[in-house]
Amino acid sequence: MYSRCIGRQKRTFSKFLRISTQVKEALANGEGVVALESTVITHGLPYPHNLSTARSLEQKVRASGSQPATIALFDGKIHVGLDDEKLEKLASSQSAVKVSTRDIAKTLIRKEVGGTTVASTMKIAHAAGISVFATGGIGGVHRGADQTFDISADLQELSKTPVCVVCSGVKSILDIPKTVEYLETHSVNCVVYGQENVFPSFFTRKSDRKAQFNTERLEEVVELIKTSKSLGLPYGTVLACPIPEKYAADGDVIQNAIDQAVREAIEQNIASQSVTPFILARVNELTQGASMATNIALLENNASIAGRLAAKLCDRRPIAISQMKKNSSIPVKPKVVSIGAAIVDFEAITSEDVKDDGGSYNGHIVQRMGGVARNHAEALGRLGCDSIFISAIGDDSNGQFFRQNSEKMDITRVKVMTNKPTCTYLAVNVRGNVKYGIVTSEPLLSTLTPALIEKNEDALETSDLILLDSNLPVPLMTKVLEIAKKHEKQVWFEPTDIDKVKKVFATGLADAVTAASPNANEFLEWAKQCQVAVDPSVVNSADSVLELIEKEKTRLLLNTSLFVVTLSNKGSAVVYRNNLGQLEFQSLPPPVQMDKIVSVSGAGDSFNSGVIAGLTHNKTVVESLRIGQECARLTLQTTLAISEAINPQMLK
Repeated sequence: MYSRCIGRQKRTFSKFLRISTQVKEALANGEGVVALESTVITHGLPYPHNLSTARSLEQKVRASGSQPATIALFDGKIHVGLDDEKLEKLASSQSAVKVSTRDIAKTLIRKEVGGTTVASTMKIAHAAGISVFATGGIGGVHRGADQTFDISADLQELSKTPVCVVCSGVKSILDIPKTVEYLETHSVNCVVYGQENVFPSFFTRKSDRKAQFNTERLEEVVELIKTSKSLGLPYGTVLACPIPEKYAADGDVIQNAIDQAVREAIEQNIASQSVTPFILARVNELTQGASMATNIALLENNASIAGRLAAKLCDRRPIAISQMKKNSSIPVKPKVVSIGAAIVDFEAITSEDVKDDGGSYNGHIVQRMGGVARNHAEALGRLGCDSIFISAIGDDSNGQFFRQNSEKMDITRVKVMTNKPTCTYLAVNVRGNVKYGIVTSEPLLSTLTPALIEKNEDALETSDLILLDSNLPVPLMTKVLEIAKKHEKQVWFEPTDIDKVKKVFATGLADAVTAASPNANEFLEWAKQCQVAVDPSVVNSADSVLELIEKEKTRLLLNTSLFVVTLSNKGSAVVYRNNLGQLEFQSLPPPVQMDKIVSVSGAGDSFNSGVIAGLTHNKTVVESLRIGQECARLTLQTTLAISEAINPQMLK
């Protein structure tokens, strides 16, 4: 009965629905879509603040991994997804009407410009097949409703339309206790997204009411929505998100202004749909604009959370490393975020018998892009992943060199530092092996703080895997692992050198790492950090490493599902968990014979990237290791850190 009702509603609305190409494609591809109401544009904020806010909300949704769908009425049609021309028309309209559910038909037949409320947006979103909707605050029971019977249609719609409304609770101009009671009485799921079960009060973070429950995991909200749907429950869900503390204005000041505005509305006999616009405008006057800034901040916060929720709800996430299942039906690029150093490499290459005698030797010097995380980002981009790189460069010629050689990855989140040099690295390569290297990274990397990661948390939360190299400061690495653990993200850790292995243990969050790829010396240090006594000769063969890991697996593997120890010309030792959670052990031969190696720089990064690309494209571990081997082989035969021959066809 429930599913048939949904089908009827979609058919009856189809005559009037005009869904944008972008929204239609996102729905068809199983991607996350977030509905956005439009009364905030037509009645909530003055021009041009309403237009800039509308654009900002859409951008917040996109940055969180979903497609925005702003809903409004024009020329006798319901538009789901607005282009910039329609947004401008809506924002600048002097005659736009406020459209609740009852007003949809009237607005259509009169061909008016209409801004949708929470109630009508829910109704239309559901008809269009959209399950997540972001707004500021929902309507509710008005103060004095026992005399006026003034109860928002938003509550009625929540009681019969299965859409999740991401909001900052109930507008604080309303009777919050009665509204929360109404939601409970009408079986509406009511969840606080935060550490405490305290229902937010729109402009302020707390009221004196509790919700059904609270959670810090959007995955739990997804489970709630899906389970409600499977049970055939036709009720909506309220996900109440307290405004971030850094944006919360003085609650007492705003609340006093609200109380005064409510009194003035009563004195002036303002009622029904006119109440909310009057009070919001009056509060903005009384607080000298502080309430508007707070309003915009909570709208943007809710849009970001809704975007992440929609992405998790749409069932398109590639299979995690720990699951190792194959599913070839995923139609979108997997998103991998690489975090670490962007380094301009200079490599001196010679085949002569170099001695520590101060002599000069024949050879040649190459310049190329390097940096462990950057190398991964390029290789992953070449392998068909949506590759995002988070790092920092200097505003200098080497920084310009980086920008000119980054076409395969998204570098919009790379921070440009003034008065700091871009990291550089000089390697001395003798007969295919790097004897030593000199790096100038501390002046730049030491300026990177956890704030950089907090600013880019949306990218981490919507990613399929995070690649973390240990060149970064410990506080920044700690923040990455905290976020990854919070959102249950897969983290591939690349140690980069012996001393830096210690960093991941210094964070206290080594258990957040789900894959690691140390080389021989780094593995010995890893074992030391795990309190495992190891004879250094164990790294002389892959079989010896595998025997040790099998013996000490509980201590050495920590929480990893994939552990790769690269042993140069001795091959690699690989340990991974199969579909049943059991450990599998495999030794791999060297990707190429020693006499065919041009440079080893970037080979390990290429191998890792091949494995990651395979796994995030839902290849088996064995298939992914094969791809990694081929990527390493190509890079070993070039002076580049990542071979230009690496391409998406290698996944087929």
